Amino acid sequence: MWAARLADSLDQSVRDFIVASDENLGDIELQVERRSREFQRQATEKAAQAKADVTPPVCPICRKPLSRISHHHERTFESRFGPIQVRRARGYCRRCGKWRFPADTVLGLEDTAGYSPRVQEMAALLASKMPVSEASVVLEHLTGVKLPRATLDREARRQGQRARQLRRQEDEQACGASQKRVQSEMVLEPYQMIIQMDAWNIRERDQWGKTKVLRQRGQEPERWHWVYTGTCFRLDHRAQTAGGRPVISERGFVATREGMDALREQLHAEALRRGLGQAAGALVIADGAVWIWRLADDRFKDARQRLDYCQNGFGLFSSSTKKFSPTTRAA
Repeated sequence: MWAARLADSLDQSVRDFIVASDENLGDIELQVERRSREFQRQATEKAAQAKADVTPPVCPICRKPLSRISHHHERTFESRFGPIQVRRARGYCRRCGKWRFPADTVLGLEDTAGYSPRVQEMAALLASKMPVSEASVVLEHLTGVKLPRATLDREARRQGQRARQLRRQEDEQACGASQKRVQSEMVLEPYQMIIQMDAWNIRERDQWGKTKVLRQRGQEPERWHWVYTGTCFRLDHRAQTAGGRPVISERGFVATREGMDALREQLHAEALRRGLGQAAGALVIADGAVWIWRLADDRFKDARQRLDYCQNGFGLFSSSTKKFSPTTRAA
């Protein structure tokens, strides 16, 4: 029934557009989007409810059956197409000692978040590309979803925490696999692994909405933060663009605000994923910062080391070949 109403509504939009002399293609695109938004919201809500209805009463953490189950607990959250309301069951997990909503986990809803996974993803993407104040305006203009700056910042950080956890798991798997077995890829020709590291300060606002409270406590909000970065690639992955510019076709990057220890673990795991365990040799290239060479001695002790007098933070992300200083020492 709702599909037929949607079709009629869109047909009316087309008829109005044809006779409107002051409208162009952009106007009809906006009209179609607005008229279909409510139908998209209804379809999304219906699908979410159906998914919640068939979710078994099992603890999503320990996978044990829940007890003291009650039904029809309502929850409203903001989706890509507007507010969605879902009724789901709640049960008590004796093993965890907590009340659980299994449907929330199945639907990808956080315990405290009022936004769908898709909205959280969009918030994280925009916040990573532009200031939060601008991201809030752009998100509303492009999608119609309204997220205050503080909320958008919080949702972006939530996604960042999730990505960090996934990265830690992947790093642990990479390090474990390198110790237990050789990579399945067959090495036809020996290659060298190149590793670069650096750090710089970035201005990034934390604790949105708490500046006044912090200053009343005598705490000045932090605005500048050190970011530790690294990149690694195989030397046989050099290539050229159509114009003849030399590039690296494949490389891995890591970046963290958690300090040198985090960089050490992440860069080592990334290098293992890129083939460090099968490389004929490795070369660490960096500037004269002492912390870099201590890290290199700790995680890449068999690598040769070359001091680059000209390298800066942007050099890590350059895809072109550089002329390095000849100063080299063996680890």
